[in-house]
Amino acid sequence: MFRPDSLFIRFLTKVCDLIILNILFMLMCVTVVFSGTAVTALYTMTFRMIQKKDGPLVKGYFRALRENFIPSVPAAICLFVDVTLLAILRKALFAETLLFSPNIFVFLSIAAAFLTAVLSYIFPLLARYENTFRQHLGNAGRLAVVNLPVTVLLTAVNLLPVLLVLFFPQLLGVVAAFWMLIGFSAGAYVNTFYLNRIFNPKDKGDAA
Repeated sequence: MFRPDSLFIRFLTKVCDLIILNILFMLMCVTVVFSGTAVTALYTMTFRMIQKKDGPLVKGYFRALRENFIPSVPAAICLFVDVTLLAILRKALFAETLLFSPNIFVFLSIAAAFLTAVLSYIFPLLARYENTFRQHLGNAGRLAVVNLPVTVLLTAVNLLPVLLVLFFPQLLGVVAAFWMLIGFSAGAYVNTFYLNRIFNPKDKGDAA
């Protein structure tokens, strides 16, 4: 059970790696400027974990931060818009007075879900491939449509903390603590498992 190559030890090692990645990610997201490249670097490292590519975790994350800073700027802007939309929707949902019409609320909800779905592919694409943002955006849109079941899963995973707080507000403290400890990196790891199969159809990946 406690052998270095045992399933239990491998699981604990993976959890520790994800906690370290999550802490690094949270530190980089303190400033909005680094939010985009922080997400891209997170996916860079989870792809390496899925593909079992050995290397220093912390040094690899900071290297990915430097390499992806400029390419991630447009995606960071889209991420900021998405988070702002979600914040507006949450405020409107719990407001004592009607902030805008139901039709506008539905439209903004669809826009936020669509933007989240596209971003669920854009950041992994930035982590894996060198391309212009326009090409990444087009590829993300096509992948989202062609792989609709996976798109729904990725979007649900990325919106899970928002949905949990929305429907179970009493769990706010638990949700916040979990996502600050490991939630973001664990979600990226789950997403990467399916994204790796899309990007490399012959490589089924291994989450063990």
